[in-house]
Order: sequence, then structure tokens, then C-alpha cells
Amino acid sequence: MSVSSNLLPDAVADLESGITGWTAGANTTLFSSTRFWAGAKSLGMTATAAGTVSATTTNRVAVVAGVAYTAYAYFASLVAAAGRTGNVTVSWYAASTGGTAISSVSATATTLANATAWNSPPPILIATAPAGANFATVTVTVTGLTAGAQVASDGIALGTPITFAATLLDYNTAGCEVSTSGWTAGTNATITRTSTVSYEGWWSLQVTATAAGDTVASLTSRVPVVPGTEYSGFTHVQPPASGLAFVVGLAWYDGSGTLISTTTYTHTPASGGWSRQGVSGRAPANAATVDLVLRPQATAAGQTWLCDQSAILTVASAGFLVDYATHSAEVGLDGWAVAGGTLSQTHEQVYAEYYSYKLVADGTVDMTMTLATPVPVTAGQAYQLAPRIIVPGFTQTYVAELEWLDVTGEIIRTTSIEWNNSKHITGWSGSTTADIAPPGSVSLRVRWRRRAPVAGETWFLDSVVIAPGGLAALATPTADSTAVQLTLQGLTLSGQTHWGLWRVTADGVRTPLRGYAGDTNSVTTVSDVFAITDYEAPLGVSLTYILKTWTTTVNDGWYYRSPQLVLPTREDSGVVIKDPTLPARNTVATATTLPDWQRSARQGSYAVRGRARPIVISDVRASRTGTLALTTETTEEATALWWTLETGNVLLLQWPAGWGLADMYVTVGDVTEARISTYAGHSDRSWSIALTEVDRPTGSLVGSADRTWQDVKDGNASFAELAASATSWLDVFTGIGGS
Repeated sequence: MSVSSNLLPDAVADLESGITGWTAGANTTLFSSTRFWAGAKSLGMTATAAGTVSATTTNRVAVVAGVAYTAYAYFASLVAAAGRTGNVTVSWYAASTGGTAISSVSATATTLANATAWNSPPPILIATAPAGANFATVTVTVTGLTAGAQVASDGIALGTPITFAATLLDYNTAGCEVSTSGWTAGTNATITRTSTVSYEGWWSLQVTATAAGDTVASLTSRVPVVPGTEYSGFTHVQPPASGLAFVVGLAWYDGSGTLISTTTYTHTPASGGWSRQGVSGRAPANAATVDLVLRPQATAAGQTWLCDQSAILTVASAGFLVDYATHSAEVGLDGWAVAGGTLSQTHEQVYAEYYSYKLVADGTVDMTMTLATPVPVTAGQAYQLAPRIIVPGFTQTYVAELEWLDVTGEIIRTTSIEWNNSKHITGWSGSTTADIAPPGSVSLRVRWRRRAPVAGETWFLDSVVIAPGGLAALATPTADSTAVQLTLQGLTLSGQTHWGLWRVTADGVRTPLRGYAGDTNSVTTVSDVFAITDYEAPLGVSLTYILKTWTTTVNDGWYYRSPQLVLPTREDSGVVIKDPTLPARNTVATATTLPDWQRSARQGSYAVRGRARPIVISDVRASRTGTLALTTETTEEATALWWTLETGNVLLLQWPAGWGLADMYVTVGDVTEARISTYAGHSDRSWSIALTEVDRPTGSLVGSADRTWQDVKDGNASFAELAASATSWLDVFTGIGGS
């Protein structure tokens, strides 16, 4: 079959249910023949008188003007006879019935053998439906019959040819199904076509060396290209022997037809079968056309190479940091360096197109596949490594590593995530490892690692995406270094519907952040990016942030862990006082005396008759209480402290370094503000604040510590734009809308 889908109905194409789909031509009587190419029956044609017989499809099939179609049919004589030819014709029509044909096109007639065998290859035509064509018919014809002689036709087809989507080469050039007109012999070569063996269809291009050395075949007509676009060119090759080099090239030409440059790749295809060999490259800035050049490296005269299903395609590398040849496995292995095993191209398992990377461990050390040349990056931008992988048929783990390099090539930081395939024992699975390029980084080297594999352990990788983006969280201190600003991205990766964000301290305690709709342990995804500030981040301790996205369960999705971050503690006597739900009220005040903490007992003592000692019933001891002494120097400081205290909300106290006190949530009881000096103009005040330690309060975050109306004005050209971007005044206040 050389059509992607036969437009002729099954009953018309294979004749198994009769011949009603066909109309006899002049000098022809139709019958259902028990001879067959496939199935059990065929279309029989009897000549009334000596001459030609024919049959045409009774109903027209829909076609599209401007689209290329191919048609063919097999023929056989019911009694051996010489001098007969078979042919197939397509006629184009504007309407489904009536009218005359716009035009017709016929294949080159095939001479039938003086035998009863079916002819192969069949007569084949390739034609483009003309302007105005909406329907078509197929006619089969045999000439040279005597009166009463009979022939049969079977396996009749009309449809679009099997070819690569969006290839720039027409079907005949790709496979020489009609002629070799699409190819020109160059240095040291002759070209013909052969039907002895083919990759697709019935014919293939045959390139024969006239002497030892470089042998060249190229396109008769170069194809247009767009400067800056990446293209791949390839053909399917069957060499005369193993160990012979075969070079595939893309030759770029400018608008005047002058050669600019040539991109080549040298392969050594195995003999005994077909293999796809290709090259990829980016069209130069002044390129107008490209030629696909096939260069067998003959070692002797007469060596014959077969090529079939050639193509030139634009390739999907836009936005990638590596070229098509590196991420796709379709060209070769040059983009990668391997240790602890072997790397090869394979067709055994394929995620996309024709090849994948095959890794086989030697069992001596970790098996690694490392990007041969680091790629440029911009500090502060997120980047991702996202390969498709088939693992050995049992639960395995592998590690994805991102090495961030400075201008001298030294490693600044390595991001490493271990992946487990327990949910993907068979078939292709994906993983995305992302991180944000740290300050000072100028390039990125990625590495895939399998730790301690057994000898012979086999992995497959394909579509190794290295590109900006991915799930990541940029964590940076706020301007006053009392909180952490987080910018999340990649939340919609793979269509995930929920995300969660947690702060992790050095002791392993994981705490969700306080968000605008509650804690961030399960947030419905509404956009790919999100910004949030962790106002409750502790000072002076190592912090990391874990970001997860999922659809079904929290552990069934993507994962990111930020680099470590430490907020500085205060070196003076300043106590940071925060309102967890209203960060705009956060302030700092100088402590003069720390509380003498008291933890009251919860117990009752009961004297029992006849016993010398009482019975005591106890519960857990109460939380700490005490009085904190603070000092403010200015009226502005005193006003800020009152603004923090007056809500009655639970507050978070963060102490200076070295005081031996951990962050604590407190409720504030009675507060006394006292003058330090009796002089009326003196603004210093001393404060006595009664505290009771409590648990972390519930409630959502409202607003921010630094958002102003100027921010709203700067982010919107008009009130109409503000109203369109925010659904409530809370959105405006928090910055979720109206930014």
C-alpha cells in the first residue's frame, strides 16, 4: 500500500463483494473474477472485440484542489498473452455528478508479462488535483486484447501518498515511484531506480559509484527555506556492505544560487536492511534554498547504494537550548558524552520519529550521559531538563543533574533530583528537572545519571528537552531581609491542576506558607506563574522551599526544591514584630528587658480521707507568659508599634541573634506606654507588653508589607483596566489583580 488512506471504498478497491462499483467502458464486459491479487476476487474485463478494455469507478470520490494524490492498480491476464499494457487514469471533476472532466492524468503504461501472474510494480501515477477539482474517478485500462480475451484488475487505490508530514520534497522525489527526475547525478555517480527492493512503495533510488571515492547525488530542484529556521534532511539507506561511510548534507544557497555553506553528518550504516540516516542544521541568515546531498563514500567502482523515502523537514527546536541533532537522537551521538556504558542510536524503542538513544551499562561505575558542550544561560531565568525515558522492566531510579557554570567554567551550583519509575515500569515516561540559574552563571551542563547499574542494564532516552521554563520557584530576600519573596513558574506543566508550596527548615519541619486563600498545601491552579511572600520565614536559619504540582494526589506530579537561603538576624537589640495575616503592620522595636517566662502548672491537689498524702491530678503545663520591655525613640516608631498592637491579632516575634530564643507566636495582653523623661518634648517611650505564647494562627494573608496605590497606578493605564483585571478590592489590595 502506497497511499496513506484509500479514498476508494473497500468494495470498489478490493472487489470482494462484487463489481457494482464499476462501470464498463467501450468494448468491455465486466465480471467478478476468482483470480485475485489479495482476498478472493478481482475485477474481470472481457473484450467484445479486439482492442482495449476499461472500467471506471461509478461514483466519484471527494478530493481537494492543490493536494497531491497517487493512484495505482494491479493487472493480470487470465490466459497468457504478449503485447498487452495496463494503465490507471484519474479524472478530475468539479461536481459529484454530471459535467465533463476538468482534466485527466494517466500513469506510464506497464507492459504485462506473457504469463498469468500479477504484474508488479503496478502502473503508478502522482498528480496534483487542479484548481476547481472537488471529485475524481479512477479508470483501469488494458490494451492489446483479442476478441473474447479476459484480464483482471485488483488492489486499486487512489489517495494521498505515504510521506512525512510537512516534508518539503514531493512524493516522487522522496521515493522515485514514477521516475528519477527529482535527482541529479553528481561527482563519480550514476543514478537509476530499482524495484528489486524498496523501503516504501515499489521503487527506490539507486546510486552507483563509477570509481572509488566521494559519490554525489543531489536534488534536481532546491527547495525554499526561511533563514534562521532549523531543518533536518534524511534518507533511508541500504548500503552494499557494512563499514562504508555515507554522508548526508544540507547545502545552503542564497537568492542568486551561490553556495553559502554545507552542513554534513557522516554515518556508517549497517548492511542487510534499511536504516534512516540524516543531518540537521539552521538555515544561514541569507539562505534562500537548500539542497539535500547524498554522498556515499565508495571504496571501489560499481558499489550501489539504495535510497528511499528522503525528506527535508522543519524541526521543532524553537526555544530549545540544544539543536535538533542533540535532543532528538535522529542524527547521531555527537551532542553527548557517555561514561560507564555505551551509547547508540536505536529503532528498538522510539518515542518520536525514527530513533532513540540506547544506553547499556558496563557495570563498572555510575552510567552517565552528559551534554558534550554547555549551553548559554541567563542568571535569574529558570531552565529545565525533560527527557522521555524507558527503564528496564522493574522499579529503578535515575538522577537528573543541572550544573551551573561561571564564566571560567567552574561549577557554581549543582541541582540534583532523583526520579523513581515505580509508576512507569513499561513504556515511555517523562520527568522534568528545573532550577533557576544562580547569580554569576553563564552556562549550563546537564547530566543524566544511573547510579551503580548492573552490567547490561539498558535504558532508552528520547526527546531530551533542554529549554527555558519548567517548574521552579525563585526565592529571594525582601528589601528589608525580614521575609522571602517567591516567584513560582511552570504550575501548568503537563496540565497539573493543583500546587502546593512548603517552607522546610534545617530540622526537616515542613510548613505551608500563608496564602491569600489559606495555607498553600493545596491551591487550585489558575495560571502558570504566581508570586507570594513568606512573611513568617524564620531569621538566621537555613531555609528551602518545596514546590509540588499534581492532579490526583500530592505525590503524583512534579517536584521542585529551591536552593538553601538564610535570612540575616538582627545584630542589634531590635525585635521583629510581625502580624502574620497583615504584613503591612510589621515593625521593629528595641528590647530593653526580656520576659521572665512563667509556665503555670495545671493541677489539682485533693486530700483523701485516711491518706497522709494528697492525690494530684495534672495536665500539660501552660505555655509561656511574661512581660517584654521595649523602647521606642521617635513618635513615628511609637505610632508604628501601636498600629501593630491595636488589632489584637496573634503576633510573631523574631529575636536578635544570640539571645537563645526561637521565633514564637504570642497574644498581647495589657500594654503600658511610659515616658522616659518628664520633658514634654522628649519622644522616647518605654513599653511593658504582656505576652502569652500560642500556636501559629489560622487565617489568610491580606495585603502585603509594601504595596501602595502608586503600585496600582503604575500597573494600570486606566480605572477600566484595573476593573478588568481585578474581581474585588481584596484583589487590588493583595496585588492578585490590578497589578
